[in-house]
Amino acid sequence: MLIRWIAVFVLFFCAGVSAQVDTIHVISHNKTKIVTDPTKGYNAYPKWALFPSMVTDYRKVVLYVKYQCPDSQNCGEWDYVDNVFLRRVGGAATSSKDIEIARLISPYGWRFDSTWSFTWHVDITDFAFLLHDSVEVEFNHDGYEDNTDRGWVITLDFLVIEGKPAMQCLGMDTLWHGSIPYGDSTKPIDSVLHRIAFTNKFDADLVRMRILQTGHGMDDSENCAEFCSKWRKVYFDDSLVDQKQIWRSCGNNSLYPQAGTWLFNRAGWCPGSMVQPDFYDYPIKGKSSHSVGIEMEPYINRSKPTANYRISAYLFYYKKPWAKNDVSIEEVIVPSSDDEYSRLNPTCSSPSIVIKNNGRKPLTSVVVDRESQEPEAFSYQWTGSLAPQQSAEIAPHSMWPQIYNGGDFSVRLAKPNGKRDEYPEDNSMTSHPRELPIYGKQLILELLNNNDSTIDRYGITDQCGLGRVWKGKLIKPRTLYRDTLSPGVGCHVLIVTDSAGDGLDFWANPEAGYGYVRLLDMNGHLIKAFNSDFGSGIYHAFLVSEDAQPVSDTADLPIVNPFPVRNKGEFTLDFFNNDPTDVQISIVTEDGSKTVYDAGYANLKEALLPINISAQPDGIYLIKVTADDKTVTRRIRIKHKD
Repeated sequence: MLIRWIAVFVLFFCAGVSAQVDTIHVISHNKTKIVTDPTKGYNAYPKWALFPSMVTDYRKVVLYVKYQCPDSQNCGEWDYVDNVFLRRVGGAATSSKDIEIARLISPYGWRFDSTWSFTWHVDITDFAFLLHDSVEVEFNHDGYEDNTDRGWVITLDFLVIEGKPAMQCLGMDTLWHGSIPYGDSTKPIDSVLHRIAFTNKFDADLVRMRILQTGHGMDDSENCAEFCSKWRKVYFDDSLVDQKQIWRSCGNNSLYPQAGTWLFNRAGWCPGSMVQPDFYDYPIKGKSSHSVGIEMEPYINRSKPTANYRISAYLFYYKKPWAKNDVSIEEVIVPSSDDEYSRLNPTCSSPSIVIKNNGRKPLTSVVVDRESQEPEAFSYQWTGSLAPQQSAEIAPHSMWPQIYNGGDFSVRLAKPNGKRDEYPEDNSMTSHPRELPIYGKQLILELLNNNDSTIDRYGITDQCGLGRVWKGKLIKPRTLYRDTLSPGVGCHVLIVTDSAGDGLDFWANPEAGYGYVRLLDMNGHLIKAFNSDFGSGIYHAFLVSEDAQPVSDTADLPIVNPFPVRNKGEFTLDFFNNDPTDVQISIVTEDGSKTVYDAGYANLKEALLPINISAQPDGIYLIKVTADDKTVTRRIRIKHKD
């Protein structure tokens, strides 16, 4: 992601998306090194940032959080809760507001190298009225891991989009905030999440309830609250307005693979991801009195209650939208170069965009136009029903045929409800997608299934999934598939699905064994290798051209994959090279002071090599494989006891 700090009107560049609007980047933490404090379990990093003055109106504020590995050190190892707090506003003499504006979970990072980085984002427009002048922003990093040789480098970039707010925020109240025990009969959760009464003290037209909620702890009953799915009910004036499971599927996490149990589903969060808030809007009038409440599914652990929910809930008071008909484009998901949408990109399929109704009236239609240099017009008429202040992801299918021709993708919204948009400044956006790979007319798909039966299907579709499946099959465990493909000129996508969501290589399930997916040319040379630890599936779009140049993915050669990466000293090493060559394999301790394994192989092209160094003590080891004067290094961890 391109990050710039600019205190004047600029062209909006963020996460591969641009739009012609007036923006300001305010960076509170610029490549700040963060580590844990094991003595406390958290470590706070407060920084002062200078936002525009109170005379500047904000249309929208988005927070981008970027993680990197520290120089000469490892990335953090564990999935810890990280928070972004708004502390003081207006100067050091003011009291702390203690408002949590964002929450994310750090990745399992011990296998990342020094080139790794990832960026997440979240809309924090509700807090925009507080982000003026001097503001103290605190990044809080939880955890107990060793802080001498690992950590993170983080950047917090507040993208402030100037303009008239869709609704005027009059103020806010804190509802619930903190870590609340769950399942403890001596501290019942409903004694904390009791109904809260409030009066319309600001003469607002509506209130918004904003909730961040994640479950933590792993008790001895149902592994609550991290690994148990429980329902939550939300009430307004004693009326049930929503019921949902506090649960999130992680097998499709955009950040993959990670070193730990990244693909296990969890209570409202995944390792290496931003926690997105829930919103509930309620109309109110005059000086009326109301109440809001949260109810959690009843649960009691009678032996060792250790579960908890971290909840931050706020109530915002708003005037009604000033415009009747006002729609905005919030994001371009496809095509995009955004880290968070990397599983879906690059692509030549239908674009996917997020629109929002900012007006007072329900949105029933909007025209979506693609701005293009082509003489043909690409226009799509969306119809539906979108309530005020609600968002929706839409896919304008009529625009897809030209996306893969290269260059930027620009889209514009017009005529909400058939009327003139009363705030057109946020109606357009441009993304800068990555280019699709181009392959020849014939290629080989090689898939080695592991011992599991959950890798249930693979196939190739034409027109990136919109057309027929011309090659696809159910597959059997412990089977090698090798298919010659002739997909024809045009756009296609390779799809592999896993119903269990643990891919072909997951260290925590060694009994499932190891497998792989590769695309080869007709000479058996590598075109594309896919990481076997892919979770729920593989989506790989590509073009086939008559005059495609030969492709060989030599940057990924030789392929060296140990399985499992966490083991007791016995593991398998997957080796692949384009042509037979002499190979030298050595394994050394993490500090390089001792070689524990050394072996040579003559004329080796591909093999699954069994390796046993179980006599070595627990620790991290480096596998170094040299072939064709190139050395590839992989990390493994030996742990003899579970």
